[in-house]
Amino acid sequence: MRVAHLLTTLATATALRCTTRRALGAGAAAAALPRPAFAADEWRLGVIKDYAVTKKQASSVRIRPETMLTATGEGDTELKLLKVPLGRAAAASFAPEDQLVLAKYFSSRTDAEKIGPSKIASIMKASLQKQAANPQSPLQGVKLDPGAASVETRNGRRYVAYGYDADACRRLSEDGECLRRGTRYVEARVSVSLESQARTLEEQRRMDEGEMEQRYVDTLWVFTASAPKGAGDAALGALRRAAESFEVVVD
Repeated sequence: MRVAHLLTTLATATALRCTTRRALGAGAAAAALPRPAFAADEWRLGVIKDYAVTKKQASSVRIRPETMLTATGEGDTELKLLKVPLGRAAAASFAPEDQLVLAKYFSSRTDAEKIGPSKIASIMKASLQKQAANPQSPLQGVKLDPGAASVETRNGRRYVAYGYDADACRRLSEDGECLRRGTRYVEARVSVSLESQARTLEEQRRMDEGEMEQRYVDTLWVFTASAPKGAGDAALGALRRAAESFEVVVD
């Protein structure tokens, strides 16, 4: 019952954000509402040309976790971007009360000042620890200090910045035994956007034309840039530049 209540609260918080947007003047509302998923890229990365991209998805209308980017660079550096709709789709990684905190922090300056970036980093740490506790996960352990988290702002959007060491299995045998372990330093940025909850491009079109009621969902974006622990100042500088160039442009 408690979980159901918290999920309902999260949905209510999202609905209130939508109501606030609908209350704007006609011109302002058109600018403030999320852009259709098919209209433009939802995110950008300033340094992407410096990396070999193995997967790049500019946008998504699916209401499920998606890997939007994977790329590799010099010195065994890796980039990854995850898009996670909050709600039931994120329940395996985030407790309902933590999802509510994420939604509130990134939607309200007042709430952001009360909550603070260290709380957001603590939530992300707890999610990583859940992954590490799964025997089937390559992640073996995490060393993350939430107190060192900070805030960045780009074009009016907040991003929480934090770094951590991740112990992971880099290669598995056919029997699932770890053959090679390694520690990587990870530079991370997270933010939350409010997006259309259309499940298909056809639903998005019908919402845009007024044939269906507009529905929205808070969506968590998690960008990580990593390199082997002890890779050197040049590699760490490259990770920071990559993370600082990441931007969500969906709304």
